[in-house]
Amino acid sequence: MGLKNTKVLPNFEGIPGANQTGTATLRLPIGSTYHQVLVSYGNLTPAQMTELRIVANGKAIQRFTSGTQLDTIMKYEGRASATADNILIVDFDRFGLRTRAAEELTSLGTGDPNDQAKITTLALEIDITAGVSVPTLSAKAIQSAPRPSGIIRDIRNFSYTAAGSGTFEISDLPRGPLVNKILFLSSAITKLEVKRDNFTVFERLVAENNRVQSDGVRVPQTGVFVYDTTEDGNGADALATEQVNDLRFILTLSAPGAIPVVVEYLNRIQSV
Repeated sequence: MGLKNTKVLPNFEGIPGANQTGTATLRLPIGSTYHQVLVSYGNLTPAQMTELRIVANGKAIQRFTSGTQLDTIMKYEGRASATADNILIVDFDRFGLRTRAAEELTSLGTGDPNDQAKITTLALEIDITAGVSVPTLSAKAIQSAPRPSGIIRDIRNFSYTAAGSGTFEISDLPRGPLVNKILFLSSAITKLEVKRDNFTVFERLVAENNRVQSDGVRVPQTGVFVYDTTEDGNGADALATEQVNDLRFILTLSAPGAIPVVVEYLNRIQSV
């Protein structure tokens, strides 16, 4: 753990013109450990960023379905809203934990010559929908000295639809890596129960969950139920899923509707 530096990153490529859609790509230089990327934007809103991806070695290791979704996660983790200053932050660290070692466990290491799982290419891709004006994008990175890629934040999106109110079970989320947190993006959720091999490991009402996380290091967001193993700031906890035969997330819903799900795994680049 050394001194962190803040560096200007190269220009985005492929920013679409006015009234056009397209993908803006930021090629992140190899050679440092990445902690955060700060994306400054103009002439567009987070909602007009219809998908953001961190792509390492040709594989998406973080994916958000919109800038709005990323902003929601930022606010839950204790950051200011992007709309306050037109800055979105893509975190590689686990922001808000109580020790630097826990936060930086997932910093994205590049440039270590002895790394057995080297990251050789790295990019941030932002899909942008048509807007009246030409959007502007620029970025800076908070970095430190090179290190092996190690444990990374592997962020994936899934989508479910409940046909009615009552109990709705999700049992097909990929297993294997450790689960750091899961966000269920629905205002209809009143309760969550988590069962691992028929043993209940978690059961809370939404008010209870919000209270525990508020007393910890998080800022609960309206319409989001988060199962968070680091809610108290302890970075050593995670939900083990390897060699688990059955893992169920049982939601109690007050109404039918779509349930977007964001899962943050602790993984390795070669396993994504």
